[in-house]
Formats: sequence, C-alpha cells, structure tokens
Amino acid sequence: MSTRIVLERLPADPSGNIEYQAEQLKRHRVYIFPTIQGWIYSMMLIVMLLGAINYNNSMAYMLCFLLTSLGLVCMLHTYRNLSGLIISSSRPKSVFAGQPALFPIQLDNRLGLEKFSLYLEQQATRKKWFRKKETAELVSVGINSGQKNTSYYPVESHRRGVLNCKRLKISTTFPLGLFVAWSYFEPEYDCLIYPVPEGQKQLPVYTSNDDDTEYGTQAGTDDFAGFRKYRAGDPIHSIAWKAYAKEQGLIVKQFSGKGSKTLMLNWESVSHINNIEARLSQLCYWILNAEKASIHYALEIPGVSIEASHGNQHKEICLNALARYGN
Repeated sequence: MSTRIVLERLPADPSGNIEYQAEQLKRHRVYIFPTIQGWIYSMMLIVMLLGAINYNNSMAYMLCFLLTSLGLVCMLHTYRNLSGLIISSSRPKSVFAGQPALFPIQLDNRLGLEKFSLYLEQQATRKKWFRKKETAELVSVGINSGQKNTSYYPVESHRRGVLNCKRLKISTTFPLGLFVAWSYFEPEYDCLIYPVPEGQKQLPVYTSNDDDTEYGTQAGTDDFAGFRKYRAGDPIHSIAWKAYAKEQGLIVKQFSGKGSKTLMLNWESVSHINNIEARLSQLCYWILNAEKASIHYALEIPGVSIEASHGNQHKEICLNALARYGN
C-alpha cells in the first residue's frame, strides 16, 4: 500500500488493479514562475523593444519578437515537463538513529512526453527569497514515456521514534532555466527509527531448560547439530580444534536439544543505567548480538512482553518495541 499524487487529472488504470488511493491535483496546482535568469531575460527583451521603437529598426523588432516567442515556448515546455507526472510514496525501511532514513519516491510517466531534470526537496520553513537556495536532491533525469523511476529521498534521523517526512516540493527548470514549475505532496508513511545499538556490557547470563546458567554466547550442549564459523565471543571449548589443525579455519561445534538456552532481556538487565535512551541502546545492542549468535531471546520492557524466539522477524518485532517505547 502506498500513496500517490497526480499532477494532472489522468484516466483510471484500465487494468483495474488499484494498489493505493490516489489524490489528484488539477492543473492549477502546478505553479510556474520566472527564475532570476528569466527576469534578466525579460528585462533584456524590454530594453531591446525600447531600442527598436527608438530607432524604428525592423530587424530589432524581429529579433525582439523572436526571443519573446522563444521565452513563451520555454514556459510551455517547463510546465509540460512536470504536468501529468504521477508521484508515489511507499513505506520506508526502518533505520538506526543517526542513519539517514530513505523515503522511496516513485515517478511514473504515463504521457507521451519524456520528462527531464526533475528535482525533489523538502519545503524550507520561512525561507527568504533573497537567501541562497540549497541544492535540491536530483531524483530523476529523463523518464521516457510509460516508464517508472524509483528514487530515495534522504532525511536525517537524530533520535529514535517515528520520523515523518515533511512536505516535499518537486520542481523543474527544463529546458532553458528561464522558468521554474513546481508542485507539492506529502508522503503518507513515516519511518521507524531504532535506538543506536551501543553499549559496554556483554550479553547477560541466560538459563537453559535444565536450570543451568550460562553466558549468552552458547547454544545448547546436548545433541550435535553441525558446525558454523567462529564468531567473536564464542567459548574456546566449543572450537573444533581438529578442523583447525587441518587448516579448515576456526569453526564452532553447534548443539541442540533439551539444553538449549533462552536469553532474557528485560528492564532489570539495564537497571544500572540511569539514562532511558542508553538503556534502550544497550538492549538494542544485545538483540543484534544475540541474533548473530543464533540465540533464542525474549524481551520484556514496561508495557511490552515478547516471547523467546529468533530470526529476522523476531528481531524486527523487538526493535520496533524499543523504537516505540514511551510513544
């Protein structure tokens, strides 16, 4: 499911497959205005016209009218370069705090005209006209008729939680830079920001089904289940030294069975940390390490209890709980 905005009223999709609801912008929602180069060009035409009138020179009249026609044609092409474009946004992937959140933006050109030099930027707040404009993110150059182009607009994430993308502005100055046409749209989906995975504590102790206590870097010790590559923190006694002597590298024996371990990550495990964000970062660090070590782990924080498991889906559920804590 994603949301899209149409910069001109278009016929319905003949296939009838509606993947998302569309908001249509009529033609008056595509704005156009001269650029600084356009104003200079206009002043030059006025000076040329005054000179032609003063000297009554037919060649000067012809040149002035020719350049005026060129400017009008340029204005039409600038407008048509943006008109009819379909802009879609979908859900971005979650990232850790400090990493840029990439919002997927899809440009769909269903008309018979190729699109050139399209720019996408966040709308600045209280930006004065005389201030230097920041460079916009170039999202696409040249979209042929019937083609789609997916780009990712980066937004800096400074803290965990839900990050929304502010209203975006898509613009173009094609072909000569004399006019700029633009329109606005707002991505519907937010990006979930995970805590920063950092901490000084290693994985806490965990218990097995036979009530033994071990450190969070081992698997079960009953039935032999195979080998895997050595990871930092694996116990020395689990290394297959015979394989190492045969120059097969460092590999670790894996076991499974009744002695399989469950790692409990809860609020008490980080009670020694005063800062809440630092607690969440430590839990996030443990989750990633436990996942790398293929350890079954459970998570308990105030208001959330997640049963023990492992795998990418379980990891995302736990990280989502950390990201949404307190929200």
